[in-house]
Amino acid sequence: MSDGMSGQPRDSDDEFYRAVRELAAGAAAGQAKREAGRARKRAWTAGVVIVLAAVGTFGWLQLRHPSTVSAGRSTPPTIASVAPTIADAASPALPFAGTPAQTWADDAAGIVVPAAKPVGNFTAAQVEAAYQTSRKLLIAGNLNKATLLGGPPTAFAGLLTSQQRADFLGRLNTKGVDKAGRPLSTRVEVTSFAPGSAELIGVIKVQGSMSAKSVVFAGSTALAINVNYLFAYAVEQPGNPTDWTRVVAHQYGSFDFAPWGDPGGPLTPWDDTGGDHAGALCGSTDGYLRPDYPSESASAAGPTPSGTFMNPYSNAGADGSAVCAQTTHT
Repeated sequence: MSDGMSGQPRDSDDEFYRAVRELAAGAAAGQAKREAGRARKRAWTAGVVIVLAAVGTFGWLQLRHPSTVSAGRSTPPTIASVAPTIADAASPALPFAGTPAQTWADDAAGIVVPAAKPVGNFTAAQVEAAYQTSRKLLIAGNLNKATLLGGPPTAFAGLLTSQQRADFLGRLNTKGVDKAGRPLSTRVEVTSFAPGSAELIGVIKVQGSMSAKSVVFAGSTALAINVNYLFAYAVEQPGNPTDWTRVVAHQYGSFDFAPWGDPGGPLTPWDDTGGDHAGALCGSTDGYLRPDYPSESASAAGPTPSGTFMNPYSNAGADGSAVCAQTTHT
């Protein structure tokens, strides 16, 4: 891991590896992986939210998962006014015209499973099964309509291991933020608009890739499915179709498969991904996204955007230097 775009600072490695050293066989493996996952979630900028209205020239970035990473500079830099990098030729009828998302695949067709091959000690059949489960997790977390519109993320939770599912559901409705201003709610682990804040316009555009590799946690081997996907949504204010914007979600990291807590059992996934969102307001205290509609941009309250301008259509991860950072155009 680097301490650049992935958002993982090097000084967090000790915390992560102390946790994974406890990984052994049997039930101890599941417990250690749970603690290791929490350490990694804290260490990564396990998600940053990049936010921007469709007609703006800059946006903001906010962490998707709770983290102990520093929020960055104590004094935000001056916000520069720059020309948009993408011509906004879109309308609600063609909401992605003039953006890179225009050529992306529609909905789940954009999540293509590679041809499975043996990886390390894992068979091609095991790799194929892990690919398919990872695809289901990506769909459940970013394309499930009930979850997107603020409903219970039941489909996503049902795919997690029992240990991670209990933590996810237990903190789903937690309100408030940590010292860096990041939501404590585990709802940030899926893309979910605040109830009543958005209606989807047309299809969701998807672009990305996945690959497999064998990883070792203190002597225990796991199959890591690395994922890097972008999801572009067009949304409008309920009852006001002329007030619309685009939101771009980025999910990256890995789903790690092993028989956690069940020696000899099937490979089950542990979500070690993070991500960012562009096109939503900073300052969420409940884990929900709230689109930054043009009509609200001027009066919206929230953290001051700062840091280097980010490209919301790039598959590169954010650097985690700020809770609320600037982007180019969505």
